[in-house]
Amino acid sequence: MAKEVYMPALGMNQETGTLLRWLKAEGESVTKGEPLMEVATDKTDVEIEAPVSGVLRNVTAQEGDEIPVGQVIALIAKPDEVIAPPKAAAPAAPAASSPAIPAEAPSAPKPSASPAPAASMPGNGTVAPMTPVAARMVADHGIDVSRIQPAGSRIQKEDVLAYLATQTQTGGRVLASPKARRLADEAGIELALIPGSGPEGAVLAEDVLAAISVAEPLQPVLEPAEAERIAAPVYAGETSEVPMSRMWKVMAERLTQSWTTVPHFFLARDVDAKKFKKWHSKAQDRAQSKLTYTDLLVKVVAQALHAHARINASWIDGRIVANKGIHIGLAVAVEDGLLVPVIRNADRLGLEEIAQARADLVARAQAGKLAVGELQDGTFTISNLGMFGIDQFSAIINPPQAAILAVGRIADRVVAVDGKAKVRPMLTLNLSADHRVVDGARAARFLDAVAGMIENPIRILD
Repeated sequence: MAKEVYMPALGMNQETGTLLRWLKAEGESVTKGEPLMEVATDKTDVEIEAPVSGVLRNVTAQEGDEIPVGQVIALIAKPDEVIAPPKAAAPAAPAASSPAIPAEAPSAPKPSASPAPAASMPGNGTVAPMTPVAARMVADHGIDVSRIQPAGSRIQKEDVLAYLATQTQTGGRVLASPKARRLADEAGIELALIPGSGPEGAVLAEDVLAAISVAEPLQPVLEPAEAERIAAPVYAGETSEVPMSRMWKVMAERLTQSWTTVPHFFLARDVDAKKFKKWHSKAQDRAQSKLTYTDLLVKVVAQALHAHARINASWIDGRIVANKGIHIGLAVAVEDGLLVPVIRNADRLGLEEIAQARADLVARAQAGKLAVGELQDGTFTISNLGMFGIDQFSAIINPPQAAILAVGRIADRVVAVDGKAKVRPMLTLNLSADHRVVDGARAARFLDAVAGMIENPIRILD
């Protein structure tokens, strides 16, 4: 029996994936485990392997299409297997390259991980499977699946859309995506009054946003001179929109969410880095790999997290969850935004192992060659801008992590030592913490441990 090829879920919050290119042509033989297609997620580009051996058939997705997670995009059949051609989409259903309602639904689990959801067939009580996208749509719209008559052997997206269209035409519930319903509810706008641009006239999120933008806001009564001043443009020159990559858009959304939903608090500490610099110099003399100050910081932070496990916890669904592993993410600037590759089990690694892992991850991050798994499961993040001449800064937490350490450059400063003015190489550390997970005292003890190991590296077991 032919094996279905799905748009895979490569991240917890992924809703869609973009098919960059097929690595095999339709009708070409494929071998299980060899690269079949290249998919772009919000973090990186990934090659997807063929799940079985056979011949690629019934390709329905084109290069450049943005496709809902869980949607079938091809089949892999035996060379002599007879299979039916792909079923034509419902008349007004959206193309794969322009998903409407499914694109705004929560991501479905990987189809291969478990059998497809099933629904009772109307009339005979038998059970028909549902595609993951159809199952999500049914859940989002609160549909009684026994009322859906599938065109084939299982309930698909087109069957759900056809049912919803029938409900709209008979005066039932207005056809709209879940996100559109939420936006309309928050704005106090009736969905029935908004023209829909989706399939069968479904109201999409952009339709609601457009309706909100043209709504008449209440304006205070102003004196003519004041009204003219407010109406005057701040800048009368020409402007143009700066193009944004997919990565930059996602970064902007996630950082905005973090800043507006996570109760940040900040602690700062100036640290004498004289012995830290000596440690780096001596370690480099006996190392085969190039060591950076970041490598030493990873070692220090990993040791401190081992002793202060609460900082290594996460806030997930209203709960504090302890992370067993210490996986440190490093903020890396790339052309299209920011990536945070993860050094796993950093507390178990020596300095050279950390340096080799850091060099490899950073190089592949800048080349766009990271695997999705190398960007996941971080429990703490270090952001070092010292190489750019920055003295100090505060960083935004990367949820669901509880904290992030911002590191500036090592610079000579005049400080008081035993009551006398001395010039010492100083380093400023800024810790941003989530107050839902960590209180001030815990964060202070952790930062004190980090500072103590920088000022006295002999406390570290290398």
